[in-house]
Amino acid sequence: MKSLKNYTVQNNNGEDFIFHDFQADKNLLVIFFRGAWCNHCKKQLQDLQKNISEIEKFNVNIIAISSDSKMNSSILKTFLKLSFPVLSDSDCKIINDYNLKASHKGKEVSKPAVYIYNKKHEEIFNIIGDTYDDRLSAEALIKTINNLSL
Repeated sequence: MKSLKNYTVQNNNGEDFIFHDFQADKNLLVIFFRGAWCNHCKKQLQDLQKNISEIEKFNVNIIAISSDSKMNSSILKTFLKLSFPVLSDSDCKIINDYNLKASHKGKEVSKPAVYIYNKKHEEIFNIIGDTYDDRLSAEALIKTINNLSL
């Protein structure tokens, strides 16, 4: 069982965002997505936001990560009215740590992926999309989380 590394990245406001601090005493859902330009990604993030109250019933915090710049991550978060952090991993450090690096039109991006960690920072679920549009819906994620008995 893998443990969540305690990454520190700059959030969209230039402040340190520390994974374990954000997770606190909750479970953590980490969504890797290709970028703000990806319609499949935007639909997935909007779907998560629409169902966030149901997800939060399981004591789960959400983080979304892409290789977008901080500015593009911030614009996406604002445009989609997302209440969860949308983080920039523009140097692909985290994406590489997860072996999720892919390429799209010469740009390094992340494969679509979902990781769930329990309160002890232990990975209890993951799924990596085989293609750009291979991703879990919020409904499927909620069922998965429920089956994990979080």
